[in-house]
Amino acid sequence: MIQFNIHRFRKVARWSLTNDKSFYMRMFLQMFVVFTLTFLFFTTSFYWLKGADTGYKPCCVVVVMMLFFQIAMGPSMMFYSMKGKYDKQALLLLPASNFEKYLMRYATWIFLFGLWLIGCFGADLVQYVINWLIGNNPQFVTAVFASHINPFSINWECVDSVKVNIFSMVIITFVWFHSCFALGATFFRSAKYSWILTILVLIFLSMVQTWLFPNFSSGEIMKDGHVTPELYISDAVYGIWAILNYWLSYKLFCRTQNIGKFVNL
Repeated sequence: MIQFNIHRFRKVARWSLTNDKSFYMRMFLQMFVVFTLTFLFFTTSFYWLKGADTGYKPCCVVVVMMLFFQIAMGPSMMFYSMKGKYDKQALLLLPASNFEKYLMRYATWIFLFGLWLIGCFGADLVQYVINWLIGNNPQFVTAVFASHINPFSINWECVDSVKVNIFSMVIITFVWFHSCFALGATFFRSAKYSWILTILVLIFLSMVQTWLFPNFSSGEIMKDGHVTPELYISDAVYGIWAILNYWLSYKLFCRTQNIGKFVNL
């Protein structure tokens, strides 16, 4: 039976944030440095590359790619801050339910996403100031990015049911990816390399899918301008699969033992 108490969960969250503050600070500095160097690489004349698109659009592409990986692979950081068996033992001995402990560890990626945003905005401000000081025509990367995703600039009359179905398929597949990394974080005992092992498993699953369903894998989900039933079946399968992954991830967390094994079984 799942037990959840908001006051108890708040204490667990306070304990986790206090213990992991050095981890969060280190991750923030890493993201801030990466964003700053990337933005300066594409926006200043110091790093001009022959034939390269030195501007703000490449910065937006980098932001989107890092955003995708941060959210999709975020759950793999669930136990990344734990340095050894003593941290795991302290987690298991906390006066809280397993669901509250799991929810707190799962929320690690949400805190990291907040730091990701702060690091991105901070790096954007740094590149703006530096470009202004060296005499360039500075812009904010976030402003350029927002101009490309402005919902008011979209011609909604051209958005038909087919595009909506394709968009829903992308969202469901993305959630499935997210759930796979949540499962991998609790299945594999190696917190540092669980994301690599999960990626290897996903590559293997994609190869199996290509072999079993060659037509669907080649993109034949539309016929005569309409989506085929395979798309709806795929959405249902991946949606149920994602829910199952989250459930298995929680169940594996509940049976976590502080012993050295390759997998948590």
